[in-house]
Amino acid sequence: MRLDTYEREAPAMRIARYYDNRTVRVESLPSPAIEDGEVLVRVMASGICGSDVMEWFRVPKSPRILGHEISGVVAESRADAFAVGDRVVVRNQIPCGTCHACRHGHHAVCEHQVEIEPGGMAEYIRIPRELARRGLTPLPSGLSFQAGTLAEPLACTLHSQALARIEPHHCVLVLGCGVFGLLHIQTALAAGVDRVIAVDKVGYRRQAAERSGASLVLDTDVDLASEVRRVNDGRPADVAVLATAAPEALVAASDALTRHGTILLFGAPDPATPMPLSLNQLFWRRELTMVSSYGAGDVDLARGIELMEKGAVDAEALITHTVPLTEVQRAFATVTDARDSLKVVLDMTQ
Repeated sequence: MRLDTYEREAPAMRIARYYDNRTVRVESLPSPAIEDGEVLVRVMASGICGSDVMEWFRVPKSPRILGHEISGVVAESRADAFAVGDRVVVRNQIPCGTCHACRHGHHAVCEHQVEIEPGGMAEYIRIPRELARRGLTPLPSGLSFQAGTLAEPLACTLHSQALARIEPHHCVLVLGCGVFGLLHIQTALAAGVDRVIAVDKVGYRRQAAERSGASLVLDTDVDLASEVRRVNDGRPADVAVLATAAPEALVAASDALTRHGTILLFGAPDPATPMPLSLNQLFWRRELTMVSSYGAGDVDLARGIELMEKGAVDAEALITHTVPLTEVQRAFATVTDARDSLKVVLDMTQ
């Protein structure tokens, strides 16, 4: 079955159950039934996020059905807002909309956030009545289901850049050129930034950064602060995006930043990773701002889909592997080993 077609199947459904990075099994569960006000989504594609292979985070909560980068089609609807056949992006984490954080626009850190269970690595997912309105976003017909899986990571990228207050006149330094680093490059350029410098130690990721439009792409073995000044009219960078969990990247970012610069902490480090900088290095006489980011809100998701639809961000170009659900273990090994992959997407129809 092609990813852009749909046909209702048997009551039983296949799921990918995660135990650890080397043990992900295709198993079977009953397809969920829905009640009044609810929606049943046939998942067509499900992205594997880097956080899905962080064993320190996932294994203690396993076995479970992962998947938070989800696109699909409405298979059954008992909600007025959705009809059978509607193409949708599914939000896995849905804010309440009423808590203190939500009322002040901080939906990503909602105090009562709800996760849809099971995740998107199941052929069907049930969207409860109270979540249907905020949990489903239309996927334009011009975007494939594969592209739809990038809507969530793109939204996270946009949310973080808003927190970092990236502006067109800034010189932006992106450390780490995996999928998120590449999305940071593309979204900064789409926002009008004309000088984006990318850094990565892996050759194929540096090539991807060049394709994504970075002004300059560097290996990690250079004198980063000097190289930034060389191409930035003698000035350090204004914003450093850490799209990596490597602690040495924080040191490099600090050295390459201007006074009153901003460090955006985006990559998730292992809990045992120590802070490699002293407070004196960060703040004394420099007025550096350190910003962390998690998740995204409704506005970010809608904006990400709009950017993809307009062609301002080519997220789908970052998909290097589309793997059938039947070979989910190979897909997880590809992400874990990271030898030649950027984005790995599960074709949930095969």
